[in-house]
Amino acid sequence: MASLGLGSVGTAYFANLTKYKPIFVIITGFLLYKSYSLIEKNNAGKTTKIIFWISAALAILALYYPTILGFFYAS
Repeated sequence: MASLGLGSVGTAYFANLTKYKPIFVIITGFLLYKSYSLIEKNNAGKTTKIIFWISAALAILALYYPTILGFFYAS
C-alpha cells in the first residue's frame, strides 16, 4: 500500500478498529491459553515451546505498546 501512496488509507481504516480492542484482547488470551494447553498436553518439543513463548511475549508487548509509549513520550 505504501508503494501506491495508500499508507494513510490503511492507517485510517485500522483506527476504526480501536473500538474492538477488548474483543481482540479476549480472543488473543483465549488462543494463547488454548495453544499452551495443547503444548503441555501433547508434550511438545523444546523448539515448539520456545516459539510459543516468543509469540506470547510479542502478543503481550503488542497489547501494552500504547502504555509503554506513554511512558517515553509523557510530557
